Amino acid sequence: MTVLGFTITFHGPFRVGAAYARDGVDAAIDHDDPLPADHLKGVMRFAAVALLGARHRALDEIFGSVRVPSPWSWSSATISSGNPEDWNIGSRHRVTIDPRTHSAVKDRLVLAEQAAPRTTAWFEVTQVGRLAPDDEAEHRLILRCAAAGVHGLGAWRRRGLGWVGITAHDGPITSGEVERLLALKGQRQ
Repeated sequence: MTVLGFTITFHGPFRVGAAYARDGVDAAIDHDDPLPADHLKGVMRFAAVALLGARHRALDEIFGSVRVPSPWSWSSATISSGNPEDWNIGSRHRVTIDPRTHSAVKDRLVLAEQAAPRTTAWFEVTQVGRLAPDDEAEHRLILRCAAAGVHGLGAWRRRGLGWVGITAHDGPITSGEVERLLALKGQRQ
């Protein structure tokens, strides 16, 4: 079984919404799992689409589809220090301003939680399905390049939250890998 490890370097706070509400907060995050596996898989798929195009055959092979399960499993992010308090969860206000009156719009003040990690975090992508050796090498390449292509995660990315860098534990992307990825991009099916 192949396991790919990745490190996330945070360039500021982020917020990934929880599936449940919390008293006194309009937009909560999950304190036990601030950066869940499904979100990491989603941002990596988005980056892979940007690299290969939306209709590339490898996307469903790697990330799964309604008809075919993914042969890979993502872990949630774990804070590198091992101390869950280092996620540094706090809150932030957001308000909508009326462009005509330049004042706050009624009922548009939001109190949202956010995480501002004091250190890096890591996650793993583990092979859980059988793959032919050539397919495994192709998947590894796309997963490594997709991770390197993720520069934002969570909500409000366009408003200054969630800026990150992701690097593979087995080294940076090489020029040879970029050339192989460009060759794959030309093989759309």
